[in-house]
Amino acid sequence: MPGLEEIKEIGTIAVSIEKEEQLFPCLKRREISRVYIDEAAFSEEEIRTMAREIKKSGKEAGLRFRRIVRSEDRGIRASQWLQENRNSSLFAAFLFRTLDQVFALQEEKERNFFAQFDYPLYSYNSKAMEVWKAFQGDSLTFPIEFNYREDCAFSEWAEKNALSTELLIYGRLPMMVTANCIEKTRNRCTKSNETIELKDRQNKTMPVRLYCKFCYNQIFNADVFSLFGLEKEIANLRPKSLRLDFTTESRKEVEEILRGKLPRNFTRGHFHKGIE
Repeated sequence: MPGLEEIKEIGTIAVSIEKEEQLFPCLKRREISRVYIDEAAFSEEEIRTMAREIKKSGKEAGLRFRRIVRSEDRGIRASQWLQENRNSSLFAAFLFRTLDQVFALQEEKERNFFAQFDYPLYSYNSKAMEVWKAFQGDSLTFPIEFNYREDCAFSEWAEKNALSTELLIYGRLPMMVTANCIEKTRNRCTKSNETIELKDRQNKTMPVRLYCKFCYNQIFNADVFSLFGLEKEIANLRPKSLRLDFTTESRKEVEEILRGKLPRNFTRGHFHKGIE
């Protein structure tokens, strides 16, 4: 499969990480321009430390906000991260994933960061895009539910609304995001912030990521999603940036993926067939 060298001409390359060991191979690759740190996977101090390392390497540091927001959540909220960034300028970009986070963005009158809206934010038609533009989004992520034909329409809508786009080209797609912890239900609350496994009816293993910092889980597809090898179709969509989301991968696996060596089993998601 082609690696980063072959796709860098299509758009800038961003990655997101959920494990510290994933950071170092990403910093080594000059093709990567931005690294998002997942807010739910690390402590606040770990996030700041890694962001400084990313900036020191000459890349942009980004913060990917959590998937579930509760009023009783402990720790820093999106509005507080944005306020802190006014003085520190630590993050060049934020990845917004909920309406609560988008509302926090409205309080930022003079911004020193790029606002990327992620695929959980509904953007399935041109009217939705107009709303996100009014809410000060700089760029939208292609919906993971779209097929190629729908992605082409999405690209045209974005261009008409003067919005840039980002396309996910690698990652584990979430089957479910749940506020009911699987580990707590089957055993007890471990606060371990780890990955456990479930098996489906076909005996396939699905990773379950425990985000104990904010007490929610994500159940991921058994097979990783990848658009590597579809460079012609990707280029036709004219994305400004391409993103790889790392979740359960080890350092060695990240290095292999960045070289274009994918797992034997992977899925194209809905890219070719869509949702029926």
